[in-house]
Amino acid sequence: MDAARIVVTVRVDGTIEAETHGVTGAACLDYIARLEDLIDAGTVASRFTEDYHAASSSAAVHTATTDEVRA
Repeated sequence: MDAARIVVTVRVDGTIEAETHGVTGAACLDYIARLEDLIDAGTVASRFTEDYHAASSSAAVHTATTDEVRA
C-alpha cells in the first residue's frame, strides 16, 4: 500500500478540496478531521472512494472469520 497522504487543492475562490490516498476504510475521516482543525474549516460535502468501501467489505469478512474461530 502507498504511504498515507492528503492531496489538497485550493481554488481561486478560496474553497479547498482534499482527498486522501493510501488510506482505507474509516481511517480517512481522521485525516480529514485533522485538516479541518489545521485550517479552521468544516466539510461542506464529501464522498467515499472505492478504497473506503473495499476496506469495509474486507473488515466484514475478517469479522465473520474471527467469529467462526471462536465458535
